[in-house]
Amino acid sequence: MTAAARRRTTLAQAQQEAYQQAVGRYEQAMAALQHREFETAAALFGQVIDEFPAERELHERSRRYLQVCRRESLEAPTPETLDERVYAATLALNAGLHDEALQHLDAAQRQSPDSDRVQYMLALARADGGDLEAAGTHLLRALELNPENRYLARHEPSLELLREDETIQEALRTPPADGSPGGAGSHSAR
Repeated sequence: MTAAARRRTTLAQAQQEAYQQAVGRYEQAMAALQHREFETAAALFGQVIDEFPAERELHERSRRYLQVCRRESLEAPTPETLDERVYAATLALNAGLHDEALQHLDAAQRQSPDSDRVQYMLALARADGGDLEAAGTHLLRALELNPENRYLARHEPSLELLREDETIQEALRTPPADGSPGGAGSHSAR
């Protein structure tokens, strides 16, 4: 093997090793991103860009995900009003962030313990989390505060297991005292 051939082989091996390291770093960054560890992911994507200049395809992807990390890392304003807290809880529930939803709803309940929307959302969050006893308590309170919530509760998939309970069944059957059908003019909690 000539000296030139050995240099090409050595160069090719070095390029292959660098590529493998870059891919490894990129995969670590993606794993951090999937776990919502945005600062860690951003640092790793930055390393792919800075330490592996020859890997242009990974650079393009890393830059895009770096923008996502930066956007997600910006601290979201803390909800303060009842509506903001219920909305934030709804978004958290829809994103599968059960604990975050409960934090917003607990704050909303401290702010307005007699809000039927808060009680209904707490029923949803507790049911989604598997705490059916607490979910039932919140649902019954929501129905007591606003009987029109019966319509929503009858059709909400998250409350399916609760609807098997006799007390809940009775509460869902009982018409509102004002004689309304329990659905007309009702407002959505979600």
